[in-house]
Amino acid sequence: MSDFGHFGSDEEYATVRKHNAEVESDPDNFEHWENLIKACETLEGGLNRNSSPQALATFRDAYDRFLIKFPLLFGYWKKYADMEFNIAGPESAEMVYERGCASITNSVDLWTDYCSFKMETTHDPHLVRE
Repeated sequence: MSDFGHFGSDEEYATVRKHNAEVESDPDNFEHWENLIKACETLEGGLNRNSSPQALATFRDAYDRFLIKFPLLFGYWKKYADMEFNIAGPESAEMVYERGCASITNSVDLWTDYCSFKMETTHDPHLVRE
């Protein structure tokens, strides 16, 4: 994970550092990963469009590494896409959905979520069908 020294105060990122160290010491422990993800999601009181670039980079780095390790967890792809939609908009969320669908091509749930997302964010039905 990134060096947290340039991401803000030591106090603010102490929990993230702690959970990251746990993940690095035992990368197969799912509970450690969940704790890291939760800690990153709650940085700065909860991530949003106004969050610092450092908090967003920390969040994205944690999710990207988590989904490389556990690519078949479709619920986390959806959660990541939802967060990206709220933070950066539909283009960013679509990129997450596309990565997720490429990682688990046979996940009906993820494809359904992706299609629903496209229907809600694309106003031209012909574009959705392509």
